[in-house]
Amino acid sequence: MDRRAELKARHREAILDAADSLILDRGKARFSVDELAERADIARRTVFNHFSSLDDVIMTSCTRTLNRAVDEFLTVASVTPSSHGSRVHLFDEVTTAMKAMDLPGLVSYFFGLLDGDDTRTQNADGVFLRSTEDLTVELARRSGVDEFEVSILVSTLMNGIAVVARHWMIQSGGTLDLASRSLWDSVLDRFIAIVRDGYSAPS
Repeated sequence: MDRRAELKARHREAILDAADSLILDRGKARFSVDELAERADIARRTVFNHFSSLDDVIMTSCTRTLNRAVDEFLTVASVTPSSHGSRVHLFDEVTTAMKAMDLPGLVSYFFGLLDGDDTRTQNADGVFLRSTEDLTVELARRSGVDEFEVSILVSTLMNGIAVVARHWMIQSGGTLDLASRSLWDSVLDRFIAIVRDGYSAPS
């Protein structure tokens, strides 16, 4: 990579890092181009050399964060025992990885990033779907479990996490303290137990 391309890549990352920093500081994706440029320590016009609008910055940040979350999930999952083609073991592997991640921090970030904006939410849904598909393919490859079964498992768990997240946000307001994290763990454990036990009548 030549120096010009390296500088361009560094500026792009600085803009995205600054956007993330502002969202985390304020709890909302509400900032101006001037504030973004100041936080990134670049000229205002440099922002528009890389992105068409603030929403473009925000959605690119969303994509980057989800991709990183998927990578982190796969890294965490890789240290658990291999499922060896068993969907039961794969369920345990996936849910163990979910519990090991800082999902409350991720959820709080995304609620602030989307900020109730319908267009951003629709775009984020598309990013979320692609991430789910990528995760399904990779887990099927690693585990040896049939991809159809992996797809059902991943879709169930990812959509369930969305339900857990909404419940947690209503109860906690998205604060990140010991009490709210304890609440998250409790709701997540309840969700996992429901999925594991299913809805069949007791024998």
